[in-house]
Amino acid sequence: MPKFEKIAVVGIGLIGASLAAALKKSDPKLELTGVDSCAETISKAEKMGIIDQGFTEIAANLEDQDLIFIAVPVAAIPAVMREIKAGGSSQQLLVDAGSTKKEVMLEAAEILKDSPKIFVGGHPMAGSHKSGIDWHDSKLFKGAPFILTPWLDQSQQEEEEKLLKNSSLFDVLETFSKSKIDSADDLDQDEVKLKNLIQKNELLQQLKELIGKIGARVHIISAAEHDHCTAYLSHLPHLLSSALVNLSQQQDFKDEFFELSGSGYRDMTRIAGSSAELWQDIILSNRENLAELIGNYIEELQELRDDLEANEQDKIYNFLAKAAEIKTDAENKGDTEK
Repeated sequence: MPKFEKIAVVGIGLIGASLAAALKKSDPKLELTGVDSCAETISKAEKMGIIDQGFTEIAANLEDQDLIFIAVPVAAIPAVMREIKAGGSSQQLLVDAGSTKKEVMLEAAEILKDSPKIFVGGHPMAGSHKSGIDWHDSKLFKGAPFILTPWLDQSQQEEEEKLLKNSSLFDVLETFSKSKIDSADDLDQDEVKLKNLIQKNELLQQLKELIGKIGARVHIISAAEHDHCTAYLSHLPHLLSSALVNLSQQQDFKDEFFELSGSGYRDMTRIAGSSAELWQDIILSNRENLAELIGNYIEELQELRDDLEANEQDKIYNFLAKAAEIKTDAENKGDTEK
């Protein structure tokens, strides 16, 4: 299967523009196409040299693309997939950049079930509280995790791995590679499934290599595991940041309150300045994990409040020391792995 030569990015905001710029910088020979509803954004991207051509609609403009990154808000991803599907019947790899994966994977499975297009969930764990093409950065993904979710959950992962290990079907793989069969008319159900799975795995390996070239660290997990992890790593922290800002505003502080803040408050509340529309979609699409996690967090805070009211000095110290130790160990491990 040929490597990606023509790549499109739908949504030329902070993430989409940064991704296009990073790809172009990693390999100037790549042909980059951009799609954004804003004509001014497309014009800027072309003048900046991060895309070779751009359009304000998908239509049939992406029919010849090998790989399409979908960098739009989570709630808009299904509509973009439908437009891409309607624009042509060629086989293409579609990868989103949304912050939640399970709902998107389910939508993709339904939308693309009768299509040769292959979907792999994606989430670059990089960004900013700023938005738009003017804030793009070709180095945004350097050293950052880039999560890929080719499976919905662990059961799908196990099923696909089992199918690939089935020795009775390996002859089919050899046939595909030698004769380049495109039609599944003469194949049984398992063989068709294996053919599609082989193609998906080949594309996944190419995608992993491509993302590695922009300096990101690729992690491949299921959509369910992704959403569980990012509830802790990204989504709850955002809600806590917003809650602290809102709580601060409820108090009768003087006008210079924010001028008195040090790095602790600024660091904790920086992400509260992000787009409310964007984060509403993210939070609601991971609501089950977050609702459970918020309940656990409330229990932790209630225990802490009880210790404070009882002046439990040892417990307060142990609470702080335990967190400091865990954080330091995690940072040291990360430094070692780099």
